[in-house]
Amino acid sequence: MPGAFSWPTGRAAMVLAAASVAALLAVAPVPVKTGVAAVSVRATVADHLGAGPLAGILPPRNPPKNIPPDPYFYEFCAGGALDDTVSCNSKSLLAIDHARGTEPLVPLRFDLQKFLRLGVPEQLFAIADLERVSRGEPPMSALTAQLDQVAKAGAVAGTDPELSVGRLAGGAQTAGWGSNWAEGTESALGADDVWMYDDGYGSANFDCRSAHAQGCWGHRDNILRPWQRDLAGCPPAAARLVMGTGYARSSRYGPSFAEILVAACGPKPAGEVFTWAQAEVAIGLSRP
Repeated sequence: MPGAFSWPTGRAAMVLAAASVAALLAVAPVPVKTGVAAVSVRATVADHLGAGPLAGILPPRNPPKNIPPDPYFYEFCAGGALDDTVSCNSKSLLAIDHARGTEPLVPLRFDLQKFLRLGVPEQLFAIADLERVSRGEPPMSALTAQLDQVAKAGAVAGTDPELSVGRLAGGAQTAGWGSNWAEGTESALGADDVWMYDDGYGSANFDCRSAHAQGCWGHRDNILRPWQRDLAGCPPAAARLVMGTGYARSSRYGPSFAEILVAACGPKPAGEVFTWAQAEVAIGLSRP
Protein backbone atom coordinates (compact mmCIF):
# COMPACT_ATOMS: atom_id res chain seq x y z
CA MET A 1 0.00 0.00 0.00
CA PRO A 2 1.23 3.53 -0.71
CA GLY A 3 2.19 5.72 2.19
CA ALA A 4 3.47 9.21 2.88
CA PHE A 5 6.57 10.48 4.55
CA SER A 6 7.39 14.16 5.09
CA TRP A 7 10.88 15.36 4.37
CA PRO A 8 12.31 17.81 6.92
CA THR A 9 12.30 20.74 4.49
CA GLY A 10 9.04 22.36 5.46
CA ARG A 11 8.22 22.62 1.73
CA ALA A 12 6.77 19.38 0.48
CA ALA A 13 6.16 15.75 1.18
CA MET A 14 7.70 12.82 -0.59
CA VAL A 15 5.70 9.68 -1.19
CA LEU A 16 7.06 6.31 -2.25
CA ALA A 17 4.72 3.48 -3.08
CA ALA A 18 5.46 -0.04 -2.07
CA ALA A 19 7.43 -1.46 -4.99
CA SER A 20 5.41 -4.03 -6.90
CA VAL A 21 6.98 -7.15 -8.34
CA ALA A 22 5.29 -10.13 -9.94
CA ALA A 23 6.14 -13.27 -11.84
CA LEU A 24 3.37 -14.33 -14.18
CA LEU A 25 4.66 -17.63 -15.56
CA ALA A 26 5.27 -20.88 -13.69
CA VAL A 27 9.01 -20.70 -14.28
CA ALA A 28 11.42 -22.34 -11.87
CA PRO A 29 13.20 -19.66 -9.83
CA VAL A 30 16.73 -18.96 -10.95
CA PRO A 31 19.29 -17.85 -8.34
CA VAL A 32 20.40 -14.26 -8.80
CA LYS A 33 24.16 -13.91 -9.12
CA THR A 34 25.75 -10.99 -7.34
CA GLY A 35 28.60 -8.93 -8.67
CA VAL A 36 29.25 -8.37 -12.36
CA ALA A 37 26.73 -9.90 -14.72
CA ALA A 38 28.12 -11.65 -17.78
CA VAL A 39 26.90 -9.28 -20.48
CA SER A 40 28.68 -7.12 -22.99
CA VAL A 41 28.38 -3.35 -23.19
CA ARG A 42 29.22 -1.47 -26.34
CA ALA A 43 32.56 0.26 -26.15
CA THR A 44 31.04 3.66 -26.82
CA VAL A 45 28.81 3.30 -23.78
CA ALA A 46 31.59 1.99 -21.57
CA ASP A 47 33.76 4.93 -22.57
CA HIS A 48 31.19 7.40 -21.33
CA LEU A 49 30.31 5.47 -18.19
CA GLY A 50 33.93 5.55 -17.10
CA ALA A 51 37.00 3.36 -17.17
CA GLY A 52 37.42 0.24 -15.11
CA PRO A 53 35.43 -2.97 -14.70
CA LEU A 54 31.68 -2.90 -14.34
CA ALA A 55 30.78 -3.65 -10.75
CA GLY A 56 28.40 -2.41 -8.10
CA ILE A 57 25.84 -3.98 -5.81
CA LEU A 58 23.19 -6.13 -7.50
CA PRO A 59 20.13 -7.93 -6.10
CA PRO A 60 19.76 -9.84 -3.88
CA ARG A 61 22.46 -7.72 -2.24
CA ASN A 62 21.65 -4.13 -1.35
CA PRO A 63 23.56 -1.18 0.12
CA PRO A 64 24.45 -1.68 3.80
CA LYS A 65 22.62 1.51 4.78
CA ASN A 66 20.29 4.14 3.42
CA ILE A 67 21.97 7.05 1.62
CA PRO A 68 20.08 10.37 1.89
CA PRO A 69 20.76 12.86 -0.92
CA ASP A 70 24.16 14.54 -0.72
CA PRO A 71 23.93 17.30 -1.80
CA TYR A 72 20.38 17.68 -0.60
CA PHE A 73 19.05 18.57 -4.04
CA TYR A 74 15.56 19.50 -2.80
CA GLU A 75 17.00 22.81 -1.63
CA PHE A 76 17.98 23.63 -5.22
CA CYS A 77 14.75 22.55 -6.95
CA ALA A 78 11.31 24.10 -7.32
CA GLY A 79 9.18 22.94 -4.41
CA GLY A 80 6.13 20.97 -5.48
CA ALA A 81 6.69 21.38 -9.21
CA LEU A 82 8.53 19.62 -12.01
CA ASP A 83 11.97 21.17 -12.32
CA ASP A 84 13.96 20.44 -15.47
CA THR A 85 16.57 23.14 -14.90
CA VAL A 86 20.27 22.37 -14.99
CA SER A 87 20.71 23.92 -11.53
CA CYS A 88 18.26 21.45 -9.96
CA ASN A 89 19.28 18.39 -11.94
CA SER A 90 23.02 18.91 -11.65
CA LYS A 91 22.58 18.67 -7.87
CA SER A 92 20.41 15.57 -8.25
CA LEU A 93 23.09 13.99 -10.43
CA LEU A 94 25.78 14.87 -7.88
CA ALA A 95 23.71 13.08 -5.22
CA ILE A 96 23.38 10.02 -7.47
CA ASP A 97 27.11 9.99 -8.18
CA HIS A 98 27.95 10.42 -4.48
CA ALA A 99 25.81 7.39 -3.66
CA ARG A 100 27.26 5.38 -6.54
CA GLY A 101 30.73 6.01 -5.16
CA THR A 102 29.87 4.01 -2.06
CA GLU A 103 29.35 0.77 -4.06
CA PRO A 104 31.92 1.74 -5.52
CA LEU A 105 31.06 2.85 -9.03
CA VAL A 106 32.34 5.68 -11.19
CA PRO A 107 30.09 8.71 -11.79
CA LEU A 108 27.60 8.55 -14.62
CA ARG A 109 28.85 10.46 -17.63
CA PHE A 110 26.31 11.75 -20.11
CA ASP A 111 25.27 15.12 -21.49
CA LEU A 112 22.91 16.54 -18.88
CA GLN A 113 21.63 19.34 -21.09
CA LYS A 114 20.74 16.84 -23.82
CA PHE A 115 19.15 14.58 -21.22
CA LEU A 116 16.93 17.46 -20.06
CA ARG A 117 15.66 18.01 -23.62
CA LEU A 118 13.95 14.62 -23.43
CA GLY A 119 10.43 14.29 -22.12
CA VAL A 120 10.07 13.08 -18.53
CA PRO A 121 9.07 9.51 -19.58
CA GLU A 122 12.17 9.24 -21.76
CA GLN A 123 14.33 10.61 -18.93
CA LEU A 124 13.00 7.94 -16.54
CA PHE A 125 13.79 5.25 -19.09
CA ALA A 126 17.29 6.57 -19.83
CA ILE A 127 18.39 6.89 -16.21
CA ALA A 128 17.06 3.43 -15.32
CA ASP A 129 19.05 1.92 -18.18
CA LEU A 130 22.16 3.89 -17.24
CA GLU A 131 21.94 2.41 -13.75
CA ARG A 132 21.59 -1.07 -15.26
CA VAL A 133 24.32 -1.01 -17.89
CA SER A 134 26.83 0.65 -15.56
CA ARG A 135 26.53 -2.45 -13.37
CA GLY A 136 26.76 -4.93 -16.24
CA GLU A 137 23.03 -5.57 -16.54
CA PRO A 138 21.53 -5.52 -20.05
CA PRO A 139 19.36 -2.48 -20.77
CA MET A 140 15.62 -2.57 -21.10
CA SER A 141 15.43 -2.34 -24.89
CA ALA A 142 12.56 0.09 -25.35
CA LEU A 143 9.55 1.94 -24.05
CA THR A 144 6.30 0.68 -25.56
CA ALA A 145 3.04 2.54 -26.00
CA GLN A 146 1.17 -0.19 -24.11
CA LEU A 147 3.43 -0.09 -21.07
CA ASP A 148 3.64 3.71 -21.12
CA GLN A 149 -0.14 3.74 -20.75
CA VAL A 150 0.12 1.39 -17.77
CA ALA A 151 2.80 3.57 -16.15
CA LYS A 152 0.87 6.77 -16.87
CA ALA A 153 -2.20 5.31 -15.17
CA GLY A 154 -0.08 4.62 -12.08
CA ALA A 155 1.31 8.16 -12.09
CA VAL A 156 -2.18 9.64 -12.39
CA ALA A 157 -3.59 7.38 -9.65
CA GLY A 158 -0.58 7.90 -7.38
CA THR A 159 0.25 4.24 -7.01
CA ASP A 160 2.43 1.47 -8.43
CA PRO A 161 1.45 0.59 -11.99
CA GLU A 162 -0.21 -2.81 -12.31
CA LEU A 163 0.14 -5.09 -15.34
CA SER A 164 -3.21 -6.86 -15.74
CA VAL A 165 -2.51 -8.80 -18.95
CA GLY A 166 -0.43 -11.88 -19.59
CA ARG A 167 0.73 -10.89 -23.06
CA LEU A 168 2.25 -7.74 -24.47
CA ALA A 169 0.97 -6.05 -27.60
CA GLY A 170 2.52 -8.10 -30.38
CA GLY A 171 2.05 -11.44 -28.59
CA ALA A 172 5.02 -11.90 -26.23
CA GLN A 173 4.05 -13.74 -23.05
CA THR A 174 4.92 -11.91 -19.85
CA ALA A 175 7.27 -13.80 -17.53
CA GLY A 176 7.76 -11.19 -14.81
CA TRP A 177 7.38 -7.51 -14.07
CA GLY A 178 8.08 -4.90 -11.43
CA SER A 179 6.89 -1.33 -10.94
CA ASN A 180 7.85 1.78 -9.01
CA TRP A 181 6.10 5.03 -8.11
CA ALA A 182 7.29 8.20 -6.41
CA GLU A 183 5.77 11.59 -5.79
CA GLY A 184 7.33 14.92 -4.87
CA THR A 185 10.91 14.41 -6.05
CA GLU A 186 10.60 17.21 -8.66
CA SER A 187 12.63 15.50 -11.41
CA ALA A 188 13.30 12.14 -13.03
CA LEU A 189 16.83 12.18 -11.62
CA GLY A 190 15.43 12.90 -8.17
CA ALA A 191 13.11 9.91 -8.53
CA ASP A 192 16.08 7.76 -9.53
CA ASP A 193 18.01 8.87 -6.46
CA VAL A 194 15.25 7.91 -4.02
CA TRP A 195 14.44 4.64 -5.77
CA MET A 196 18.05 3.56 -6.05
CA TYR A 197 19.85 4.97 -3.01
CA ASP A 198 17.38 6.48 -0.53
CA ASP A 199 15.16 3.39 -0.35
CA GLY A 200 16.35 1.66 2.82
CA TYR A 201 15.50 2.02 6.49
CA GLY A 202 15.13 5.70 7.37
CA SER A 203 13.89 6.65 3.90
CA ALA A 204 10.45 7.58 2.57
CA ASN A 205 9.87 3.99 1.44
CA PHE A 206 6.58 3.17 3.17
CA ASP A 207 7.37 -0.56 3.10
CA CYS A 208 10.66 -0.11 4.96
CA ARG A 209 9.61 0.93 8.45
CA SER A 210 12.11 -1.40 10.13
CA ALA A 211 15.69 -2.29 9.30
CA HIS A 212 14.81 -5.79 8.09
CA ALA A 213 11.42 -5.16 6.50
CA GLN A 214 10.86 -7.12 3.29
CA GLY A 215 10.04 -3.97 1.32
CA CYS A 216 13.37 -2.26 1.99
CA TRP A 217 15.19 -1.53 -1.28
CA GLY A 218 12.24 -2.85 -3.28
CA HIS A 219 12.34 0.02 -5.79
CA ARG A 220 16.07 -0.45 -6.34
CA ASP A 221 15.59 -4.20 -6.73
CA ASN A 222 13.01 -3.61 -9.47
CA ILE A 223 15.39 -1.41 -11.46
CA LEU A 224 18.44 -3.66 -11.07
CA ARG A 225 16.78 -7.07 -11.02
CA PRO A 226 18.26 -9.48 -13.59
CA TRP A 227 14.92 -9.63 -15.39
CA GLN A 228 16.46 -11.75 -18.14
CA ARG A 229 16.63 -14.62 -15.66
CA ASP A 230 12.85 -14.70 -15.51
CA LEU A 231 13.11 -15.90 -19.11
CA ALA A 232 14.76 -19.25 -18.37
CA GLY A 233 13.75 -21.57 -21.19
CA CYS A 234 12.90 -18.73 -23.57
CA PRO A 235 14.94 -18.81 -26.80
CA PRO A 236 17.44 -15.93 -26.72
CA ALA A 237 16.04 -14.48 -29.94
CA ALA A 238 12.58 -14.28 -28.33
CA ALA A 239 13.67 -12.81 -24.97
CA ARG A 240 12.31 -9.28 -24.43
CA LEU A 241 13.11 -6.70 -21.77
CA VAL A 242 10.86 -3.68 -22.16
CA MET A 243 9.62 -0.83 -20.06
CA GLY A 244 6.92 1.79 -19.61
CA THR A 245 7.20 5.14 -17.84
CA GLY A 246 4.76 7.89 -16.95
CA TYR A 247 4.50 11.31 -15.38
CA ALA A 248 1.55 13.26 -14.00
CA ARG A 249 0.93 16.37 -11.96
CA SER A 250 -0.36 15.50 -8.49
CA SER A 251 -2.57 17.78 -6.44
CA ARG A 252 -0.84 16.56 -3.28
CA TYR A 253 2.92 16.92 -3.58
CA GLY A 254 3.59 17.89 -7.18
CA PRO A 255 5.23 15.60 -9.75
CA SER A 256 4.18 11.95 -9.80
CA PHE A 257 6.55 9.48 -11.51
CA ALA A 258 5.94 5.83 -12.36
CA GLU A 259 7.69 3.06 -14.23
CA ILE A 260 7.15 -0.61 -15.03
CA LEU A 261 9.82 -3.09 -16.14
CA VAL A 262 8.76 -6.27 -17.94
CA ALA A 263 10.39 -9.51 -19.08
CA ALA A 264 8.51 -11.32 -21.83
CA CYS A 265 9.05 -14.17 -24.29
CA GLY A 266 7.84 -14.08 -27.87
CA PRO A 267 7.55 -11.71 -30.82
CA LYS A 268 8.97 -8.22 -30.67
CA PRO A 269 6.53 -6.02 -28.74
CA ALA A 270 4.40 -3.76 -30.88
CA GLY A 271 4.42 -0.02 -30.45
CA GLU A 272 8.00 0.78 -29.47
CA VAL A 273 8.14 4.53 -28.89
CA PHE A 274 11.71 5.09 -27.67
CA THR A 275 14.58 2.62 -27.71
CA TRP A 276 17.80 2.37 -25.74
CA ALA A 277 19.73 2.91 -28.98
CA GLN A 278 17.85 6.17 -29.47
CA ALA A 279 18.45 7.14 -25.85
CA GLU A 280 22.19 6.58 -26.20
CA VAL A 281 22.35 9.07 -29.06
CA ALA A 282 19.96 11.51 -27.39
CA ILE A 283 22.03 11.84 -24.21
CA GLY A 284 25.42 11.84 -25.89
CA LEU A 285 26.59 8.28 -25.27
CA SER A 286 27.01 7.05 -28.84
CA ARG A 287 29.41 8.55 -31.29
CA PRO A 288 28.00 9.38 -34.74
